[in-house]
Amino acid sequence: MTYLPPRELFSRSVVSFSGNPDHSLTDDQCQQLVARYGSQSSAYFNLQAGVSRFGSADVGFVAYFPIRTIAGRFNLVFANPVCEPAMRYWLLRAFLNEVPGRHMFMGIDAGVARDLEKAGLRINEFGTEFAVDVGNFSVAGKSKKQLRHASNLGKREGVTVQEQTWETVDRARVESISEQWRGHKAVGCRELRLLTRPPVMDNEWGVRKFYAYQGDRMLGYVFFDPYFENGEVVGYTANILRQDMENAPTGLLDFIIIEAINRFREEGIRELSLGISPLHGVEAMAGDRPLIRRIAQLVYERGNSLYAFKALSYHKTRYRGRETKWYLATDQSSALSVAWSILRGTGIMPLAPALASS
Repeated sequence: MTYLPPRELFSRSVVSFSGNPDHSLTDDQCQQLVARYGSQSSAYFNLQAGVSRFGSADVGFVAYFPIRTIAGRFNLVFANPVCEPAMRYWLLRAFLNEVPGRHMFMGIDAGVARDLEKAGLRINEFGTEFAVDVGNFSVAGKSKKQLRHASNLGKREGVTVQEQTWETVDRARVESISEQWRGHKAVGCRELRLLTRPPVMDNEWGVRKFYAYQGDRMLGYVFFDPYFENGEVVGYTANILRQDMENAPTGLLDFIIIEAINRFREEGIRELSLGISPLHGVEAMAGDRPLIRRIAQLVYERGNSLYAFKALSYHKTRYRGRETKWYLATDQSSALSVAWSILRGTGIMPLAPALASS
């Protein structure tokens, strides 16, 4: 087999998608690429419905969500590109050159941020991802008193946790809990997207779904999205966490997560991610955009009526896991248009149908 360096391989592959960037990959091809290259804990988010994808089966892809703003079209990328690391820079450059509109990347790791800085974008801190080592996780110690209390729900409240397929659960009850849960949140009836993945009420490739019961009554559930290394699942992300807000005992969702961790440990799974806490711990960094940083810090402190930034962060810090900075990369678009696009694109603020771009 003739070896092709990344630049030449990319130049050959780019022909297959440059003319039709939004529809060149089938769902099956995207799944195969995620299984091979989806090592970021949010890699599965790239498979969510309603997003566009730029790439090819030979190289990989960038998932993005285009919206229209008063400043024109914004393409919101919300996770790392799904591709071989050696191809990443060339894929990003092609995306920037071929997809029309302004470009913004959020929820990316340090390696992708470096590539985008090399391509001319400015980098800011965006938030913190929290993850725990499944093999070494324990609820022992003073700092995990609340988790330890939650871990005893089985004995104290008679709660059990079952992993189930969609055919074996009370579907109406799952939907009812979800609707009630959303009604208690600042975003109301809207489902958030991009930095999370909206729930799919069905079986899904690779996704694990755990349900908590008290007797025969379902009280809540957690859906876990997989992430990979060389085709093998190495971790799961606790993506969808919902409970009966009126009847669930305190600590129910933590109990489900802890029970799932115990199952994953038996299976040899390496890591469990609690996902990103947007805007948590945002600090100055060399070359960042100060106004974007200040807006992020202000929204984190004062914007909790829009989204529970602080409550989410507090819950995740209780696991005392590994904390990793994730980043935001922007072009020269104004700081206010960047903030507006993020809030609208993720669903924290409602997006008018006319502003969705195709």
